[in-house]
Amino acid sequence: MPLFNWPSMFLFGLTLYVLYKYLTRNHNYWKSRGVPFEEPYFLVGNFWEVFSGKMQIGKHLGYLYSKYNSPYFGIYILGKPYLVVRSPEIIKKITIRDFKNFDDRTFACDKNADELAANSLFIMRNPDWKYIRARLTPIFTSGKLKLMLNIVKLSARGMQEYLKQFDRKNVDVKEISSKFMTDVVASCFFGYDAKAFKDNNSEFYKFTQNMFASKLSFLNLFSYFFAPILVSLLKLQFLEYGLLRRIFLDTLKYREKNNVKRNDFVDLLLQLRDNRKEEDLNVDFGVNRMIAQSMTFFVAGFETTSNAVAFALYELCLRIDCQDKLREEIFLHIKNEGDVTFENIQKMKYLDMVLSETLRRYPFGPFLNRNCREDYLIEETGLLIEKGTPVLIPLDGLHYDPEYFPNPERFDPDRFIDGNKHNYTQSCVYMPFGMGPRNCIGDRFGLICAKIGLVYFLQQFKVEQCEDTPVPLVLNPRTPFMVPLNGLKMTVTQIQK
Repeated sequence: MPLFNWPSMFLFGLTLYVLYKYLTRNHNYWKSRGVPFEEPYFLVGNFWEVFSGKMQIGKHLGYLYSKYNSPYFGIYILGKPYLVVRSPEIIKKITIRDFKNFDDRTFACDKNADELAANSLFIMRNPDWKYIRARLTPIFTSGKLKLMLNIVKLSARGMQEYLKQFDRKNVDVKEISSKFMTDVVASCFFGYDAKAFKDNNSEFYKFTQNMFASKLSFLNLFSYFFAPILVSLLKLQFLEYGLLRRIFLDTLKYREKNNVKRNDFVDLLLQLRDNRKEEDLNVDFGVNRMIAQSMTFFVAGFETTSNAVAFALYELCLRIDCQDKLREEIFLHIKNEGDVTFENIQKMKYLDMVLSETLRRYPFGPFLNRNCREDYLIEETGLLIEKGTPVLIPLDGLHYDPEYFPNPERFDPDRFIDGNKHNYTQSCVYMPFGMGPRNCIGDRFGLICAKIGLVYFLQQFKVEQCEDTPVPLVLNPRTPFMVPLNGLKMTVTQIQK
């Protein structure tokens, strides 16, 4: 009997056809609703360039943004329809006015797959998110940040000492900024001395360099962003937490036994656990939730801030006029170590302008995502966003839109002079830390760390373009975050006083 006869071939073909129709069942979704959309490819939808490693996801969404002049457009990712919103007015309604209907992100949240990730503030669903967010917000007040300033300054001084060995040499400033923030976040969030500048084999530093580097981590991250079903089916972890868990538990045990206080985030989390009000006692805030928040602050604080410092130095090495202007401001406000205070750093307007422009060009998270809780009518157009529809807000598209930022490819800190930053933020065209109640809780901590890092760096060193400086800059397409592909090398020269 032949292996393939007509009935079996027909059945096989019918099976393939049914499977194809099932996988493409949503491909007319946006067309039937009169929404402009990108024609999808089979299985991958509109993300072939991302899957194939040709384009970083934020830049890809920015490219799609530039193709349309409508308030929104539709795309498909793995066969699922996503609404990409371009209109700042609609963005403001989704993220602020009607936040209750878009209060959750679309990330996978499965405690059976990854309990720590599901308990983190970044991923957590309402109503747990609202409770934890309200309790954690006081941790980031100006008073609490001032108490941690000496920890950040200590790491910045370590950076200065480390840089002295590279006078007039080409250095990867992304590596320098990563070491700086490794020391900061390890100390602030885990009470741990990472020794990133002192020990090239530092266990903690190696962990930070490898946490998003492997192909498996790319699959895990992408699944958490866009394929939650894979997270649940394959029990995928957001990160490997063994080291972080061990360090946090050791720190916790040591402090409780010896009654040690350092005014860092570990202390503040312990206070939060021990001083809960009676009505909060039925809400879990045990060790796993504490570790989850430290993990959240660590991931967000390390990568976002180290990138901000590195990208700022990259742009300043290409714009020496801006670098000189910033250094002049630093020397004006900082005469000695005692001048590096929270108040003095906040007075430095040009420093804030430089960082604001850096974050316009390189927002760490290149898009915001929200899940539609219930059917939602966009009043301006009459479009009904159905319950469960994921919504994307492409920051790269908005931040590079010439209507809002003329000559967007130019690094120009003067865009943010005289209160322009507030105007851009209020109009929802500039959102490096997100927007609305679900914005980044640690934005002030990240900014003060980045500012101190830049002050200490530029106080003693200047950076200049060299033959290895990547121009134009290429981003790593294998991560959803804004990360340079091959580092950011430039010449570092110690300033002679």
